Amino acid sequence: MAVQAPWSVSSTRLHRSDVGTLPRVVSGPKRLHPAQHRAERGDPRIPGALAVMAATALILGVWALKTVNAQDIGGAGLIQVLPPSYFFALGLSLAGFVGSLGLKVLRPWLLVVQLLVLIVVLHGADPIIHGLPRLEASYRHLGITDYITQTGGLDRKLDAYFNWPGFFGLLAMLSNTTGVHDLTWVATWAPVGVNVLFMPALLALALRLGSSPRQAWAAVWLFYLASWVGQDYLSPQACALLLLLTLIACVLTVFPGWPWKPEGKPAGRLRNLVRRLEPGKPAPIPGELPGSAFIILAAVCVVLLAGMTVAHQLTPFAAIPILALLALSGRCRLRFLPVLALLLPVCWLVLAATPFLIGHLHTLFGSIGNINAAASASLLNRVGGSPAHQFIVYSRLAEGALVWVLAGLGSLRGRRLRRPWLAAALGTVAPFVMFPLQSYGGELLLRIYLFSLPFAASLVVLPLLPRGPSPPGLRRMGALLLLGSIIATGTVATRYGNDAIENFTPDEIALVNQLYATAPHGSVLIEAVHDTAWRYAHYAGYRYQTVLPAEPARPGDPQPGCLSITQLVPSAGAYLIVTASQVSAAGVLNTGPSEGLQHFIDRCALQGGWSLESRNAGGVVYHLQGAPNGI
Repeated sequence: MAVQAPWSVSSTRLHRSDVGTLPRVVSGPKRLHPAQHRAERGDPRIPGALAVMAATALILGVWALKTVNAQDIGGAGLIQVLPPSYFFALGLSLAGFVGSLGLKVLRPWLLVVQLLVLIVVLHGADPIIHGLPRLEASYRHLGITDYITQTGGLDRKLDAYFNWPGFFGLLAMLSNTTGVHDLTWVATWAPVGVNVLFMPALLALALRLGSSPRQAWAAVWLFYLASWVGQDYLSPQACALLLLLTLIACVLTVFPGWPWKPEGKPAGRLRNLVRRLEPGKPAPIPGELPGSAFIILAAVCVVLLAGMTVAHQLTPFAAIPILALLALSGRCRLRFLPVLALLLPVCWLVLAATPFLIGHLHTLFGSIGNINAAASASLLNRVGGSPAHQFIVYSRLAEGALVWVLAGLGSLRGRRLRRPWLAAALGTVAPFVMFPLQSYGGELLLRIYLFSLPFAASLVVLPLLPRGPSPPGLRRMGALLLLGSIIATGTVATRYGNDAIENFTPDEIALVNQLYATAPHGSVLIEAVHDTAWRYAHYAGYRYQTVLPAEPARPGDPQPGCLSITQLVPSAGAYLIVTASQVSAAGVLNTGPSEGLQHFIDRCALQGGWSLESRNAGGVVYHLQGAPNGI
């Protein structure tokens, strides 16, 4: 007689002879019917269609930008010459991202593709259309890098940039290491490359500020849509901003928590205040790090702070209030970090940047606490120029105000829904602490917007996305697409509103090269308006002078005369360059004489002592004879 084993397994149930039939035990993953699989994960064909949409937007957008004639760009910038196909491509890119965000299961690779397409279409317009670096500062930065590469040293009395040489030293090191000494192509495509480098840091930061991955991806998307300041060129600001984003993301990810123990009334009151402001469930605190890992990651934060300090004048001071408010709200348990953030830039300014400090004491400290002076420099003095330029300035102010107002509404909505909002709100308002300290050449409000935008973006998208992992409904997706379309269209106008001033032609570069070939080393080179693509070579080989600044003239400013040029000419003579970009800048900004820059130069040339050296479609170079008693 066969003996039955205690266990016998069938395809439908388990049978044990001593207790009878038992319920079936599932030992592996449950197999879903294809229809059930599609219901849970969505139709697999949709991501492919969205990827095709992204590819179509990329091809159509690049083609539309290639059809733009740069000579047609006027005072309103790029928006007045872009074809309808460009805006269709931009809209296709926006719809593709919102559609990818609305999938039942997020696919990070698809969202990355959509963001890359947006970066090329929206932030790659200048290199695609012009094929040269934008902003005269790009050429100046190339010249500083070339100087360090050639000499291997710094001349801190030559230029303020040499007092914060971190970024330029890094470029010089990369140039020497790779053997690539012409970095013009790097400067040309910097707006695309810098924004791509921002993406990991932005995403890591947004994941800690928001309540869901969808909110984080949407915040990164909105950052790119609303980033009109244009500081993503080859500059120390772009490098320092990347370090700042990485630092804050690291702090919020690895070192969240209170920097002191809960004992004591002040600490308890502060904790209670934070709980009242953000009554929802607090973000989970990561487990205690091993001692070696804690020290290594804390050292990384210190290195990031030091990198900002030696690379840029302003960004380290923006890190101080951000880190301080994060610590006071229980988001940064490294109590030494806000203190170090204050000590490093101050010590660097006093000990390492001494030549700059001694020569600019009034500039640095003369307007501390003077809010009226800061407001005039950042607002009133920038509203001027031609009607088209004034429209661009007002559009920039309106877009910045819109983002901040929406961020405020997002904060209120987040508190009501008990969702994380406080850290993002503190990061948004922290840079405003710098406003009464210094005008930063009239650009402080622009930089405040730039520093606060990564945090504000998380608040703006907060009301439009659900808290949990579920995808947004059609109504929320439609609202998100509408908001993105409005902001993206505004950014096309605000980011490229000065395109006629900020970009140059190959003829202008050829004219500058001819100037360098003609003028002996040590000569005085004069630009009529501060908008010349030069100093990318021979940075210390000439004495560079400027007649008129590239900024709107204020009421009551005296009209410049020919004496404003001749008083810059030494006894040995000088060379004056007048380019098409200078003429455009003078017309757009209404700077210089009322008769127009070209007529002014032609009239001064008739007084004698001027001889034509070279001319092409990009401009003209004059040799100015020096007076015997000249400087």
